[in-house]
Amino acid sequence: MENNTDVSVELNIDMQQEDEISRTTIIEPGKFSQVGKSFYLRFSEKLDDSEEALITVKITEDGDVLVRRVASSTKLSTNLYFTHGDYNSGQVQTEYGLMPMRTFTKNLSVEFSTEPLAGNVKVDYDLIIGENVIGNYKFRLIFNA
Repeated sequence: MENNTDVSVELNIDMQQEDEISRTTIIEPGKFSQVGKSFYLRFSEKLDDSEEALITVKITEDGDVLVRRVASSTKLSTNLYFTHGDYNSGQVQTEYGLMPMRTFTKNLSVEFSTEPLAGNVKVDYDLIIGENVIGNYKFRLIFNA
């Protein structure tokens, strides 16, 4: 597999906070690459103000998933880590400083093939600040060359 392979990406994020449910859908071109034994998927999210956020999804050889989202125009970045059935530390960088948070990964599934290049990543998780679960999320990422 060559590095920086062009892929099409569809990302759906379902979020439930208290009684409110919302869905975000991103459909964009991206790049898929391998560095060492880890795989990376990079793509952009169009924001309301004609700016964009860069999203990187790293899949480790152990099957853990790391998601980094950086919106330079708003000085907002998020780092979230997912390990099936476990808690992980994460953080949000805002213009006011660093806010620590945790995730609890209820379900994690990564599947992909190299010929043809295609795959999907499914993560169900709770987002926790302090001792409070502030939201339940379903992250669904599908990509193909």
